[in-house]
Amino acid sequence: MVGLVVAMATILVATPALAAPSTPDFGPAIDAYAANDPQDTCDPTVKPGALGLRDLLNEAYGSHTSYFTRACDDGGTSEHKEGRALDYMLNYHDSGERAVAEDILTWLLKTDRHGNKHANARRLGIMYLIWNDQIWSSSRAADGWREYNGSNPHRDHIHFSLSWAGARKQTSWWQWEEPGRTTHSVTGDSFTDLVASKPDGTMWLYSNNFLRDDGAPYGSGRQIGHGWNNFDRIIAADATGDGFTDLVALKPDGTMWLYSNNFIRDDGAPYGSGRQIGHGWNNFDRIIAADATGDGFTDLVALKP
Repeated sequence: MVGLVVAMATILVATPALAAPSTPDFGPAIDAYAANDPQDTCDPTVKPGALGLRDLLNEAYGSHTSYFTRACDDGGTSEHKEGRALDYMLNYHDSGERAVAEDILTWLLKTDRHGNKHANARRLGIMYLIWNDQIWSSSRAADGWREYNGSNPHRDHIHFSLSWAGARKQTSWWQWEEPGRTTHSVTGDSFTDLVASKPDGTMWLYSNNFLRDDGAPYGSGRQIGHGWNNFDRIIAADATGDGFTDLVALKPDGTMWLYSNNFIRDDGAPYGSGRQIGHGWNNFDRIIAADATGDGFTDLVALKP
């Protein structure tokens, strides 16, 4: 009898690369780390930031079971009782689901292109994360992942607790506006600032960060320039596409001048110098700043009489 030898081969199928959530092209300005603010009230209704985070993850990784709230009399302190927590169900012991969890956490805590550490966690208002017996806290970010001593090891889900700003969608992830479209943020934080000029030609900046200012923006201004009475028209536009609002100014002789702004590069003193970029603009009686081409750079649409 001729022996029949059957060769057995293990076929390895490559796991498709995971696609992290789509991240806007943020500028260098970023939210501060969320402070430690444990649950101290009870309102177990889901807050919009928790829902938004779940939807963001589901869009990237497919639908996963999620839990948001907890009854007021169920256990001890928990942001679930304020509707600002998310349990996103992933099984540590399943290699595929573990890879998803690790990809989510890497995406949240990675450094962005501007050098901002833990960038997406900060922009979403993440207060702390728990996964596989470890905890990462925004208020102790420098300590990295630490041992978690709670009764639940969190091997079947990632726990997310949000700051109140994150829960209310008041962080830069949710408030950001695409550069060149509608933003008029001089400081690059996605909150619209005011630039005012006086009859004597001095220019004043009234900055705004609605969260920092407790809902009362434009309380005080500071002088940032002079000589602006040489221009008869000033247009706010992100001409350079970096997320900071530049100024395009027209003189009575029809010449156009660009005063670019990068608030960080310029050490908080924008519009220090300008350069001529055109002439003949006194032929138009209306000029509108708009990103007509959709490329993130502000275009000008001009109307003649």
